[in-house]
Amino acid sequence: MGLNLNSVNQRPYIVKDGKKPVQSKQEEEKSARQAEDEQQNSRSKGLALVEDKPKPFVPNYAAQVQQQSWQATRNQIQAQSKLHPTQPNSAPAADTFEHHGTSANINIAQILKDFRNTALAIGTPAELQEEVDGYLNLIQSQVSKENPNTKLIKSNLKNASTLLDGYISETLNKDSKVVENWVDAIFLQQIDFKYNENDINPQFLVKFPEKTLNKTAEEPKNAPEPAPQPTVPAIDEELKNMFKYSKQLARENNPKAALLSFQKALARADELGEDSVKSKIYLEVGDIYNDYNYLPQALTSYHKSLESATENTVKIKAHYSMAQIYDNVNQISPALDHYYTTAAYAGEEDNLIAQSVSLTKMGNIYSDMYEQDSLEYYSTAKELAEQTDNSKVKGFIASSTADSLSKFGEPQEALKEYSQAVQHYSNADSPQKVAQNYNAAADLMIQYHNLNKAKSLLAKGLAYANRTNDLDLIAEMSGKLEILS
Repeated sequence: MGLNLNSVNQRPYIVKDGKKPVQSKQEEEKSARQAEDEQQNSRSKGLALVEDKPKPFVPNYAAQVQQQSWQATRNQIQAQSKLHPTQPNSAPAADTFEHHGTSANINIAQILKDFRNTALAIGTPAELQEEVDGYLNLIQSQVSKENPNTKLIKSNLKNASTLLDGYISETLNKDSKVVENWVDAIFLQQIDFKYNENDINPQFLVKFPEKTLNKTAEEPKNAPEPAPQPTVPAIDEELKNMFKYSKQLARENNPKAALLSFQKALARADELGEDSVKSKIYLEVGDIYNDYNYLPQALTSYHKSLESATENTVKIKAHYSMAQIYDNVNQISPALDHYYTTAAYAGEEDNLIAQSVSLTKMGNIYSDMYEQDSLEYYSTAKELAEQTDNSKVKGFIASSTADSLSKFGEPQEALKEYSQAVQHYSNADSPQKVAQNYNAAADLMIQYHNLNKAKSLLAKGLAYANRTNDLDLIAEMSGKLEILS
């Protein structure tokens, strides 16, 4: 995740002149950004980017969510793709919780489902969602037992509700205990702790009124009429479910069904004028084509994503994915152009990781062309990465720098960088990367006829390789060690 640079006097930005990778300018104050979405990472090949995530979209839900058209759409997708997956949960809106009637029986399955849907409905950021899921998973584990610990279940549910209320309070800029109050009301009922998803009490379904989370403060009475503003439609529940379901199909390695589903979601987004969602749909479609090596289609989808993109995070991912495609097929000019653009947008977002990785990729291209300017890119990337705690990226930069120095006939400096790469990858718990860097360092020592040093490096690296499933690497390093011995 990108680092907040409020305490740093200078921050990097990119000047594209073919040689100089980075210049500096005074840092501009930026508002804090919150996490959003489902912490989706770029699925493009190569080193994955870890990015800042923009402020979450807080939807304006209606009191009653209509799902009929979404159900019909899903059924049509299933029929076309000959799939019959488990029906995804709908996401009811949630802010005030009401129950009426006389039946006080409620199954723990319904409580967990409603709680998860509540978290989804209020746009819970991915990092917070992970914490909430941690408590809910503990509950799920308990209710699977013959004699669940009811005190532990209630305690974890209370903890999870506190987290959601904290997010709602922060979003509304006023104290809220709406989720905790709902949980307290649930505790007053007769809870059936024998997990049964089919046992639904409609009197306890979660509901909340319209126009709750889209304002940070109450408007003053007799306020003057605001100037007309462009209408920005809220993402409706149908479109959200279509997008979520499409991503689920992609994760399940069913590209045909996923593409059909995304196509219908795209039509819905187009109908609603949701350009931001359209850009995300095209990005996901591009990833599917990219994963299955349909590169022209992937590039087309990424281009369409950029045409309607409104968020820098989407632009970063699209440009980076395109850069990697061109890089992998040795199309140098467009690869450099898209890496540069990725770094530029990442600079606007204070996303140090995306900047570092893109600059390193550019350095690798120049290194392959035997241009020593590559070292400038690595140096700048390293300065940026040092301001983060991402050991994997630091290892990637050090390893790339070592490879470049090796090409330029600087073995001692290269060894130092390989050593740094080993240290960083060890901190990142990446034994395969550690072994690969020991192997590369050993090759360098063999090249300079320092065989004892090479043997020592191979022996250390082999110990890490044996912790992986990379049989080719194990065989390669074992063979070299045997020959040197």
